[in-house]
Amino acid sequence: MESAEEQTTGFGKPRDATDADVREDARLLKAVSGGDQQALAALYRRHGPLIYSLLVRMLMNTMEAEEVLQDTFLQIWRRAPQFDPARSAPLSWMILIARGKALDRLRARSRRNSGHAAYEREVASLEVEFHEPRQIDRDDLAAACAAALNHLPESQARALQLAFLRGWTHEEIAAALGTPLGTVKAWIRRGLLSLRKIVKDYHA
Repeated sequence: MESAEEQTTGFGKPRDATDADVREDARLLKAVSGGDQQALAALYRRHGPLIYSLLVRMLMNTMEAEEVLQDTFLQIWRRAPQFDPARSAPLSWMILIARGKALDRLRARSRRNSGHAAYEREVASLEVEFHEPRQIDRDDLAAACAAALNHLPESQARALQLAFLRGWTHEEIAAALGTPLGTVKAWIRRGLLSLRKIVKDYHA
């Protein structure tokens, strides 16, 4: 039986490795810490498939799993000098890096979903009616709204993109842009008012 945490994250414990496997992985990581790209490639061949399968279980998306796998080995390249064989086995250390990257991706996904929900609430507050258009109409409408962003003042467009495409909160946008929170909220609302006209014209 997997623990509750393992079922949630999709990562179980790695299978037991032989002493020879552990020694070889440690040797390769030490070589990676010295800038040996061939050693990194060897680690990728040895453990990439296993880590990828764990990422697919966690993310349930093969494209995202491939991206996170690449990010994982880039992080291994950068952090190899920090690996301490006295604290963990090489494979466990690499899996922990992959797990952290996958959790980051899940949190970003959650922020995006929250952003889309916030977008729907914001649009509803402006009394925009979509009338449940067909899928092709939704696609055309999305394209029209995306094009409309290019015609908004840069400040409004940037705030809308951060809020609804990346899922950032108003507070996060204000901090990132160094702008008062009230100003950010005003930018977003003015931008939505402009998009409201686009939507109404689309359904006219």
